[in-house]
Amino acid sequence: MSASNAPSDKFEQALTLAQETLNLLTKTRIPPIPPNYAVGYSFYDGTVREIHDVIEERLRSGHGLDENLMLALYERYILPDGYERFRSVRCDLERLLKTILKTLRTADGDNTEFMRVLDANIQALDGAQDAQALQSIAKTLLQAASEAQARNQALAGELRAAREDLKNAQSELDKHRRAALIDPLTGLYNRRALEDLLAELWAAPTPLTMLVADIDHFKKINDTYGHQVGDVVIRQVADVLRKCIRGEDYAVRYGGEEFVVVLPDTDLAGGLQVAEHIRQRVSKLRLVRKHDNLAIDAFTLSVGVAARRAGDTHETLFKRADEALYLSKSGGRNRVTPKV
Repeated sequence: MSASNAPSDKFEQALTLAQETLNLLTKTRIPPIPPNYAVGYSFYDGTVREIHDVIEERLRSGHGLDENLMLALYERYILPDGYERFRSVRCDLERLLKTILKTLRTADGDNTEFMRVLDANIQALDGAQDAQALQSIAKTLLQAASEAQARNQALAGELRAAREDLKNAQSELDKHRRAALIDPLTGLYNRRALEDLLAELWAAPTPLTMLVADIDHFKKINDTYGHQVGDVVIRQVADVLRKCIRGEDYAVRYGGEEFVVVLPDTDLAGGLQVAEHIRQRVSKLRLVRKHDNLAIDAFTLSVGVAARRAGDTHETLFKRADEALYLSKSGGRNRVTPKV
């Protein structure tokens, strides 16, 4: 391993970038909340060239930075990779806290020095011959105690503030991480979250069943009534999924009009029951467009179902459920099909 890859070098480099980022935000009077911090950090580490070029040009031209610009850069270049970037920012902040904690340990060293001064001057009492000597000892002890107390109070205050800042930053990061895993249209988990969910559930030695569902003839709905009605249809189907699953189950908008439902501790027969319940509920939905009271034609859902078997991976389980969905589509739609 080369010296540039040593853990200590990586830490020092990350700490330097973090300090430069905080200096930039402080100088430009921009709050160091996680999105602003992430943009500033990207400017200095050069991982996002577009961010570096925009900020460099603003600084060179004298136009300066503002919160609106930082938010725009964050949403355009960082948010799509929010889950991983948001994890990197958290690590940087934790490193900073460790640095402050290390500084606090220095206070313990100061206290040790104070105790040494105390011991030395207590011993000096034995040799004190007059009031002036006693006064000198007392003055030395008082000054050492005062300095140690002042240092400890300042460091303790700094640590309390840092802990509070870190707590707030972690809360913001958690909020953004959750947002990065949620589909904004439906409120269901998104495709990015699916792998995390499966990784978390996969180790359990219990049955696991997956449903892959698709709204039938969805393009016709969009073409006939417009995309706004199409979005309403997607939200209504998502609402049915929420109502038909248990608290330990997961509903995911996989993309467009396609959904995935993951059912832990559920075998194939149980998965088929849930899928049929969902299909029936969707087929009974009746929507009316608000601005003209136009009744929207009834729509249906096709579902494929597969249960995990020995040797399965996330990909093979999804592939079987997706193949079952294809059989439902090719078999006439508005039906549930298992794939063993």
